[in-house]
Amino acid sequence: MVTMSSEQPANFRFKPAIHAVILAIAVGQTAAQSARCKTPAADLSANTASLNVVSGQSPAGPASGSAAQSIQRPMPDSLAAFIGNLLTRNNLTGNWWGARGTMQDAGIMPSVTLLQAASENFSGGIRTNRVDWRYRLDATITLDTQKVFGWKGGTAFVDFLAHGGQNPANNLVGELQAISAIDQNPDTRLDQIWYQQKLFDSKLWFKVGRIDATYDLDHIRDAQPFLNGSFGFAPSIFVFPSYPFSAWGGEFSWQPINLLTFRGGLFDGNTSNTLPALPSNDPYAVENPYGLMSVLEESLNWSVGRNKLRGTLTWGQWYHTGSFQTYPGGTRQDAYGFYGYIDQTLWKFAHPAGQAASRIGAFLQYAWADDRLTEMDQNLSGGLRWGGLIPGRPDDNAGIGATWVHLSPYAQTPQNFELSIEGFYSAALTPWLSIQPDMQYIVNPGGTYRNALVATVQMAIQF
Repeated sequence: MVTMSSEQPANFRFKPAIHAVILAIAVGQTAAQSARCKTPAADLSANTASLNVVSGQSPAGPASGSAAQSIQRPMPDSLAAFIGNLLTRNNLTGNWWGARGTMQDAGIMPSVTLLQAASENFSGGIRTNRVDWRYRLDATITLDTQKVFGWKGGTAFVDFLAHGGQNPANNLVGELQAISAIDQNPDTRLDQIWYQQKLFDSKLWFKVGRIDATYDLDHIRDAQPFLNGSFGFAPSIFVFPSYPFSAWGGEFSWQPINLLTFRGGLFDGNTSNTLPALPSNDPYAVENPYGLMSVLEESLNWSVGRNKLRGTLTWGQWYHTGSFQTYPGGTRQDAYGFYGYIDQTLWKFAHPAGQAASRIGAFLQYAWADDRLTEMDQNLSGGLRWGGLIPGRPDDNAGIGATWVHLSPYAQTPQNFELSIEGFYSAALTPWLSIQPDMQYIVNPGGTYRNALVATVQMAIQF
């Protein structure tokens, strides 16, 4: 993979991560204090407490003396109201003086999301004592076609994507599975543009356009909060049309009965990670020498117990019609593989007052591909996710999981497997800001390097 230059000064590389962490801590402290204040704009004691947090003084500090009186001045109502609104709004930039609300009422929903991650390797791998920082910026527009055009059940979606920064898999660790799912080559492009039509109360839907398939296929619900890229989709599906390699095509989903769901897709096989990397004569053509990629899934769905604990068992197959270079040498026509997973809610507790339920979910996945075509020919992953484990914080998540890949014997690596063990806690500091500390221990990175211990802090901001 191509990465940005590593010749930047160390201080420059540290600054974005440090600033991100400082911002998260500051906002988190303010949010925690604000949560205790029932009426920030009118309650004098709440205003004083908020000011103490900002000034670094304890609310329980001395209440006498000129210094204490000057520190504990009540916060102006306008400032308190602004802070209260900032911490409770859904987006950092608010309602745009009513424009955002007006657009949403008309069925036009714009969104800008920034993901930032900073990682440091403490031992093993390629190198230590360095922090790699990267980002992913998505600017999207979603259209409710019933409100905009009168087409019931339709949704149109456009996503412009920009990615930059370093890739710790290349610079720090040397592992084949990405430390974070946003770790890719720097790029700016139109990533997705599609139209989806739902029919029969959403029992049947179709989607056509340029699609990132991982939102609908090989999508394990309880694996989504994990950072490691192999929890996003099985790495043995080496031609999967997903970030950063979305593709033109179409998808469908059909649920004839609640117990059974069929999903699938047919995609242009010309993605940047498809082998061999032959140039196309027409860069705008959908048909090309790389052939077509097809995916089909069959799922059994159930709910058990009084709390209706939801579970899913999915079996998926994929097939690619392209021509591929093989590890032993030469070429081969067609590639194929399969995957299967189970995703089950183990426990759920419904809170009063309309809060989201606390729940524990577990998942297990296995995937296979031809070891003559891909270095990671088998993958086994599993984990536990606990949502809302702290009372009063329904949007927080914690998890522990592991993802193992078998390395093709034709790749001739010193070790024949790589294992990543991950633990994380994701905290929703405000509706528009979340921070996720994450720790991963990687055994045999790339089948070549010494075991590595990598810490990552990832932050999401919804503008």
